[in-house]
Parts: sequence; structure tokens; C-alpha cells
Amino acid sequence: MYRKLFRQFTTVSIVICVSIIFCFIGINIVLAQENSSNSFSEYLDSVMDLVRENYWDDTSDRQLVEGALKGIFNGLDDYSVFYTPDEAGEVFSDIQGEYFGIGVVISKVGEYVIITKVLTPSPAAAAGIITGDRIVAVDGQNINGIPLHKISALIKGDAETKVVLNIMRNGQQGIMKIEAVRGPVKVNPISYEIINEIGYIKIDVFNSNTDEFLRPVMEDMENKQIKKIILDLRDNPGGEVDEVVAVGKYFVPKGLITRLDFKSEETEDKEYYSDQEKVKYKLIVLVNGMSASASEILAGAIQDTGAGVLVGTKTYGKSRVQNIIPLLSPEAFEKYKRRLKVEVIDGFELISRYNVMPSEEEIIGWVKLTTGEYYTPDGRAIDGIGLTPDIVVEDLVPLNGISVYSVSPLAQKTKPSLDTEGFDVFNAEQILQMLNYDIEGPDMKFDEKTFRAVSTFQKDKGLYSYGVLDFTTQNALNRELERLILETDKQYAKALELLEN
Repeated sequence: MYRKLFRQFTTVSIVICVSIIFCFIGINIVLAQENSSNSFSEYLDSVMDLVRENYWDDTSDRQLVEGALKGIFNGLDDYSVFYTPDEAGEVFSDIQGEYFGIGVVISKVGEYVIITKVLTPSPAAAAGIITGDRIVAVDGQNINGIPLHKISALIKGDAETKVVLNIMRNGQQGIMKIEAVRGPVKVNPISYEIINEIGYIKIDVFNSNTDEFLRPVMEDMENKQIKKIILDLRDNPGGEVDEVVAVGKYFVPKGLITRLDFKSEETEDKEYYSDQEKVKYKLIVLVNGMSASASEILAGAIQDTGAGVLVGTKTYGKSRVQNIIPLLSPEAFEKYKRRLKVEVIDGFELISRYNVMPSEEEIIGWVKLTTGEYYTPDGRAIDGIGLTPDIVVEDLVPLNGISVYSVSPLAQKTKPSLDTEGFDVFNAEQILQMLNYDIEGPDMKFDEKTFRAVSTFQKDKGLYSYGVLDFTTQNALNRELERLILETDKQYAKALELLEN
């Protein structure tokens, strides 16, 4: 993974990092290896000696250096962080939108572990795993009582290795064993649909796959001559600048999208432009208080250029830019100091200036460091301020503790009845609870209380009241879910209103 990142990061990214990293950590790495006349270095040396001599448990110099690095970077601002190699692995998976596994999303529902999403394409989809499958065991290990993150770790693994899931499936008797071969899984951050000639596009995050997965969506919009689009950036925490700029080129008219201003005088500020000759869509952008960073770059560019209307609540307000930098270990620092006759701490600098690829063992960790700030096309700096929507509409409010977007429509493939269990039962229970029917907490179990709630719902809708989730009842519940979405998600409803007029 690390070598892939070394290859992917550009020379520009490396240059951005070099001078800043020396400003903040050069002294501390040196002091771990040699004496310094600098009083600050001597002070920190003495602190480390104090720990070595007095701390009850054993500790290594590496642990002390890692602790010092965490203190330095984590104390700078809310966004600068030092990661050990193990911690960095999860961060890189999120940034790259890729990991090795089978491609499922799992959730805890009561005492059960349920597959709530199967990515496509993925090894899981190829193996026949479907949404709603309940996991009983992983590679023969019963998962009852095991925390969700540990179950996820059991399922993930090295490429080309096999994992066997024991699952129970709604409508089938007994336990099924499904074998899947782990492989690279790309996380698709895009979901979309077209309803009544209005396109709806949701972007969860701007990971490395965003433009790749958005491209066919925009082609579909073009082929179907869609001219009205709702772009949903709510709860989007941001991501990569290059990816958000690529998305911006579909929506922002010709001109500036954003400008990046860096502290280092050696680093050239960067401007990103769109070459779109004119606004192509009647566009509504949904934002809220968790729309941050890269999502604010896009929303700010759309607002400043008049390419669309922002609807929702004020955004998070993060316009600081971070770079991710690999740090050499003290041993590697000394090694390359002797070999190259220079003091190098940044792994990217070692590659770009000296054509030397450090090994994974030579990287003590990775730092995410704030190196600059971005501005909107009109020159607005929104850090700590956020973007105020053109039309302010209150955020979605859960109904009886349930968000409409946590509920999946019923599949209408089986007909659950009393004493059965399954994902459709769970979703039916959630819809019924939102509708104020007496449900004792959705739990996937079609018990007497769920039976009575289904029977009452059927009676209220003029259906045959016999407590079975037949297809007609499932269809009626799905229609209620659609109605509840429009009633509770006033931001989405406002977007539809603006586009339909």
C-alpha cells in the first residue's frame, strides 16, 4: 500500500511538504540520535531520559519518538495529525477509496450482524452474497458477541485469499456457506437516480474514485437529456482536491473553481479552472453543517459563479488544506545522512531529490499537515465561517428516533410472517415505528407485536388484515416511506419544488 502511495503522490505534493516538515520536526528527530547545543533539544533529551529512567513499564526509543511526534503534530490545529503505520493504513483506505476484502457493509441490528450493502462490482457480489444476509460465522469462527470492527477485520484480508461466511438468508432454511476470494475493492462514493426527468446525485466523499464513478453517471444524464439536477453534498466531509475539481468541471462555468494558497514561499500557489463554456443544468446543491472541506470548494464555486442554488443549512467551515507526508525513522534518518551527506526527514523528498525509495520499515509514520488554505472564486476564505445557503431550510429530523435514510425499501421477494426473521422485517418495523405503530424497537424479529402492527397497518390501508408482509403490503409500506422522505427531508422537498417550477 505504501509503495503505491509513493508512486501516486505527485512532485507538487512532495514540494508542498518539504519545507514545512523541516520547520516543525527537524530538531526532534535529530535529538533522538545525537546531542545538540540547542537548549530546546537538550530539554527534550532530558524529558526522554526521565521517562527511560523512571517509567515503570518498558518502553522503546521508537515509542518515545512516536509519542513526541504525536504531541507535536496533534497540537498544531484540529486537522494536523501524526499516524503510526498501522493507523495510517485505515486513513489511506479512506483516501484512496480502496481496500482488500470482499466488498460488503455490515451493521449490528439488535443481536445480529447484517450485510446492509454489497458493493458492485466486488468479490461478494460475484460470490452471490446479497443485502440482508445475516452473518453467523467467519471462517468457522462464531461471531456472536464479537465487536463489529473485529468482525470487519476478520472479513478483510490479503488479496487472493479466501474467506468463508456462514450466513442465514431470509426465505431459506438453514445456514448457507459462501466462499469469496478477497480482492481489491473500490468504494463507489456516488449514488444516483432519475425521477420525473430530474437527476439526483449523492456524493458521500471525494475519494480517489469519485470522478471515475461519476463519469458514467453524467454520461447517462447526457444521454437521457437531463437538464435538472439535485447534487447532494450533505454529510460529505471532503477529500482530494483533484477529485472535487474534476467534479466541478461538470457544473461550474468556464473560469476559476478554487485557488490554493500555501505558506511556504518555495511552493507556488495553485489555481484550478473549469473549461465548461456555459452552465448546462438547472442545479440545486444540498448542504448542511457536515458538508466540509472539498465539498465546500464545490459548493462555494457553484454559489460564486451562479451555476446553481445552495439549499440547506450553513456548511462546516473548513478551508485549510492538508498534505500527507511519510516520515523517516531515526535509524533511516541517520542511514541516509551518512550515505547522502544530507539531512532528509521526508520520504517523498528522498524519492524526488535523491531517487531513493525508502522501505516500509524505514517509515516511522505519516503526518497529515496543514500546509495552506483555499479560496472560492470570489476570494472568500470560509475557514471557521462556512457557506450560508441561498435558501436556508432546516435539517432533516428523525421520526421516532429513525432517519428515513437509514431505511431500505422492502425487496418484495419473500412474504415474511409470524416467527420469521429478516432484513425486510427490520425495514418494515422501522417504517411502522416512524408511522407511530406500536413497535418495541426494530429488531428483525417478526414477533407478536410486529404481527399486530402489520395487521393494523393493513386494516388502516383497506388491505386484507392477516399480518403477513405480502407484496401488496410491502408496496404500501414503500409508498409510505417515499411520503415520509418528502415530509421529513424538507431540503430535498424544496429542491424538487424549485426544479419543478
